[in-house]
Amino acid sequence: MYSESISDPPNGQRAEQVIIFFHGYGSSGESMAQHVGGLLAPHLQTARLYCPDGPIVLGTDSEGKTYHSWFDVSDVLDNPDCDKVAPRAHQAALDAQKYIDDVVRREGISEDRLIIAGFSQGGTMAFYSGLLRTSEVAGVYSLSGGALDRLTQPVSKPPVGLLAGERENQDYSGFPMAQKTRAQLDAQGFRVDCAVLGGQGHEITPEAVKLLAQLTHFLTPKEPRPSAPENGNKNKGFRPPTL
Repeated sequence: MYSESISDPPNGQRAEQVIIFFHGYGSSGESMAQHVGGLLAPHLQTARLYCPDGPIVLGTDSEGKTYHSWFDVSDVLDNPDCDKVAPRAHQAALDAQKYIDDVVRREGISEDRLIIAGFSQGGTMAFYSGLLRTSEVAGVYSLSGGALDRLTQPVSKPPVGLLAGERENQDYSGFPMAQKTRAQLDAQGFRVDCAVLGGQGHEITPEAVKLLAQLTHFLTPKEPRPSAPENGNKNKGFRPPTL
């Protein structure tokens, strides 16, 4: 099971929605919980944010913080190759299903309250993981994900949000890839939206996270969860990495 960092609902109440956010190459769950969690809080008070660490440790800094990857891309870092990345992403997404199952179990939620999201390599993970689930989640949010159009046999059809920065023009993970993937999903009967973020490069900006909050509001149930116990997850604010 992955190590993880968690950002709890800012309102101090039980989570009404759960977001799993996959980090990009060379980052960590802790970085995402702090950065994305901080940007998300003003727009979404009712969600718990789970940020796991990829299973491949790339290095450790002087403070002992580790940096991770979801699958090996060492041979394609300088020249991204969709055909090489796709099978690795597919397997990594299958491996991630147990973690997603565990989050659902711990939270005691139905999957119509679960958003799977990510950025860059994590955007690829979110896309593949969400579409390979046997149970349909509330929605998938992929920011600057790569090799998305290579997933041609989805298992489920959740609503999908594809986002990329205006200054991301590469075919692998930029807006051209998002547009191509949107056309492919449209043809398969998905609910899909595609957005270009003006002035943005390959980064997680406040506007990108605001759109994540809006997508979560729109796609998850508006009524409160049933009053069953929440499996011990009480509000604790930001929680650093745990195993």
